[in-house]
Amino acid sequence: MAGKQITLVDDRDWPQAGFGFELPIRPESCALGVIDVQHYALDSEGHLAHTVESSGSPVFRDFSLQAERMVANIRRLLSAFRERDRPVVYTRHGAFLPGGSDLIVRRRGREEVAHSSGDGSSGHMAVRGDAGHRILDQVAPRKGDLVLDKNTSSAFHSSPMDLLLRNMKVETLVLTGLATDQCVLATAIDAADRGFHVIMAADACAGFDAGSAEAVQILFGRVWGYVMQTGDIVHWLRTGEKPARTRLPA
Repeated sequence: MAGKQITLVDDRDWPQAGFGFELPIRPESCALGVIDVQHYALDSEGHLAHTVESSGSPVFRDFSLQAERMVANIRRLLSAFRERDRPVVYTRHGAFLPGGSDLIVRRRGREEVAHSSGDGSSGHMAVRGDAGHRILDQVAPRKGDLVLDKNTSSAFHSSPMDLLLRNMKVETLVLTGLATDQCVLATAIDAADRGFHVIMAADACAGFDAGSAEAVQILFGRVWGYVMQTGDIVHWLRTGEKPARTRLPA
């Protein structure tokens, strides 16, 4: 797809001395976060997925390909975390009230635009309890997993995520899910600013704009936390060895 071309500062020119850090990550105090892997964003029968697919652009097709890879890698991470009895935390994004009056004005405005753009099946966000609000079956929670509902981009703003993670003695948070440059990013930055050691699983996330997703992952790795591939995370989790690759190259 055609699009605006931007140039990121090359790693050789990035002032690493002013931004460098290492995180004291430990497998025994980590948790996996699965952010908003829900039908409303993936199932084109309704909600956001229907709106994007109906736009006629190739965005949804490309996103669907990303999502397939994301789901496969989340499944790998779920298996690795559950083998080691480490906590898994899911979030579900949606309005709490049927009319969406609990959403901020900006989000209500997006809903109005989305609903008016199509045939009545379009829209953006599901309401808690709707079919679109459900987590995708392929990565569904199991008994003992924590599931938190939120109505904001960051899970820390509208759920008790911070309190519960601290109660569970979690220090390192591995984040996956949707969308890379939206809810995953917002949750990741919030977590990092609250003192959690955050690892964004680059290939276990997906977004509607692959270029934007890659750019924010490079930025996150430079400023806030680690960005790693699923295979490297699984190896670290199983061995405890210090990971060799913790940032996306630019």
